[in-house]
Amino acid sequence: MFAARFFAGTSLCVGVLATVGCGGNGDCGVTGLNVAPSTATADHAAAAPGNSQTYNASFQFKNNPGCVAVTATLVNSIWTVNDPSVHLSSSPAPQVTATCTAAVVGPVTITATPVSGQMFTGRATLTCN
Repeated sequence: MFAARFFAGTSLCVGVLATVGCGGNGDCGVTGLNVAPSTATADHAAAAPGNSQTYNASFQFKNNPGCVAVTATLVNSIWTVNDPSVHLSSSPAPQVTATCTAAVVGPVTITATPVSGQMFTGRATLTCN
């Protein structure tokens, strides 16, 4: 009898503790990395700033019922680009400026990965005319 009541009481306590902090579901963490703007266009022949676009990275959070709203903050990230015709300002940084140095066929992918080691990657595209 004692063991049954002890187990029932312990289970209730664990269940209550699992719901505290997020208002009921316990699942309010980070789900990814957003890079903004998601798409942009720049003219490689234009004078600055027309030949470039600034991007920023911020965490994306779960939006489950009971989660407290989180204000997005910039995330210090390592930035890369998949085309050498686009030059990036210094990295790591929470923001990067991508500068078109030539017209490129198709959009170029700008990628951010948090410096802190989270296994998230955010991407955006830049079209260089």
